[in-house]
Amino acid sequence: MLSSSMRHRFEPLVTPLARAIAASGAPPNLLTLLGFALALACGVMLAYGRLPEALLLLLLSGALDVADGAVARLSGRASSGGAFLDSVTDRYSDAAVVIGLSMYTQAYLLGMLGLLGCLMVSYTRARAENFIPRCDVGIGERAERMMLVAAGLLLSIAGVVEPLRGMYYTLLLLTLLAHSTAITRISFTLTALK
Repeated sequence: MLSSSMRHRFEPLVTPLARAIAASGAPPNLLTLLGFALALACGVMLAYGRLPEALLLLLLSGALDVADGAVARLSGRASSGGAFLDSVTDRYSDAAVVIGLSMYTQAYLLGMLGLLGCLMVSYTRARAENFIPRCDVGIGERAERMMLVAAGLLLSIAGVVEPLRGMYYTLLLLTLLAHSTAITRISFTLTALK
């Protein structure tokens, strides 16, 4: 699921495609699962150092992540089950990308910390919203993290940075961004509960 600020930026670009898909009768959950499959394939390509393929798969997966919700709303098929499936597959998609990065860079401890950070961003929000109305603070939601990975891939592919080094620093920045967002949400929630 894209952060609300990112969704507002990308939805106008995706809406014409979403309208066409909605008119075809394709179920939104199919788009969710296809986006998930592409994210898994991205993780595999990352692990094997196939960076151009990984970038393409990451971008396609992100486009479907925007489109599935738009199709659900336009077709009147938005549901709690669909939102739940989208959220769960997003966590697996995050894991695939982070594991792929850690395998390519062989920075396994950093990869574990990155994966933990990505999971904690989601968990802190879900848990906080049991106690307060909203907890969507922080700048490292899923969309921003995936854009960071896409930027790292693009710079590495273009030769601006050496690929192994570029992907290592991408993983490092992703880890720091995720944990800083989780900590921001913890602080925000504890302050709101005082």
